[in-house]
Amino acid sequence: MIRITADMFSGRPNPVWEVEGAEAESLLQEISRNQDAVAAMDEGYQGLGYRGLIVESLADNMSSKYGLPSSLRLANGANAKGLEIGDRIVSSMLKAKILDEGSHKSLLEQLQAFGQGFGAGITESDHVETAPAPVEAAAVAAVTCQIETAAFNPGFWNDPAHIGKNNCYNYASNRRTDTFAQPGLATGHQASVMACANVTAASLSDGLHKRFNCFPASENPRWLMALVVAPGQDYHWYRKQKEAFWGHKPGHTAARNVDNNNHVVLNPETAARGPYTNFCGYFYACKSQKIK
Repeated sequence: MIRITADMFSGRPNPVWEVEGAEAESLLQEISRNQDAVAAMDEGYQGLGYRGLIVESLADNMSSKYGLPSSLRLANGANAKGLEIGDRIVSSMLKAKILDEGSHKSLLEQLQAFGQGFGAGITESDHVETAPAPVEAAAVAAVTCQIETAAFNPGFWNDPAHIGKNNCYNYASNRRTDTFAQPGLATGHQASVMACANVTAASLSDGLHKRFNCFPASENPRWLMALVVAPGQDYHWYRKQKEAFWGHKPGHTAARNVDNNNHVVLNPETAARGPYTNFCGYFYACKSQKIK
C-alpha cells in the first residue's frame, strides 16, 4: 500500500490518497522504470502553490522490490514522464473523490505550468497587487497600535520533529501547536469557503483583530499578520519580523522570508504569491488567541 499526497496547500491539509493492490503495484513499477522522474523529498520547488506529488510506502519493501526510496517527490519538475504519471494520479484522485472539481482543475493547471518549463509557473505578474483600502489608509493617520516583533528564526519551525505539523497559521500566530492549525477550528467557526470574508471571519472568531483595532498591552505579544487567499482553494499567512521583512511557512515546507521569485518579502501585498491572488488585509494576533 502507498500513500499519495498532492502537496499544494499552505493552510489547509493537503489531499491524501491511499492506493493498494494492483493499482499500487502498477504505479510503483512505472515509477521504478522511470527513476529520472523521481526527486528527493527536499528537492525541487518548495514555495506557494503546487509542489509535486509525495509518494510514501506504507510497507518496508519499496526499496528492495522497486529500487525506490520509502518517500519521494514526483511531478515537481519538467520531466515529461513524471508529469505524465502525475497527471494520471491526479485524474485518479478525482475519480476517487479525493479532489473536488475546483482542486482538480487547479492541480492540473499547475502540472501543465511545470510541463511548459515555467518551474512553478509563477511570475511577478501572476498575482494581484492590492492597494490599501481607503478606510485603512484613513485609520493609519488616526491610530497607531503597539505591536511586537521577533527575530527571524526558521530553525525553530524547520526542526524535523515539527516542520510537517505546523503551517502558515501557526507561523504567523507564532504558536507551534503541532496540530497544523486552522482558523476558526478552536472556536467552532472554521471557514468552509476559501474567500477573504470567510477566512477573516474564522480568524476573528479565534480572537484576532483587524489592523488598527488595537490590543492593550495586557495582550502582548501582538504580532502583525497578513492574510492572502487562493480563491476557492486555500489561504496563506505572513508575519512581520524584527528585521522589517515578513516571514512565512508554506504548509509542510520550511519557514522562509522570500517569495516565489526568491525575493525577500518586504511587502506581502506585492510579493510573488502564485495562486494566492487575493490580498485580504492585516491582522493582529494576541496572547488570548485561541488556536487549534
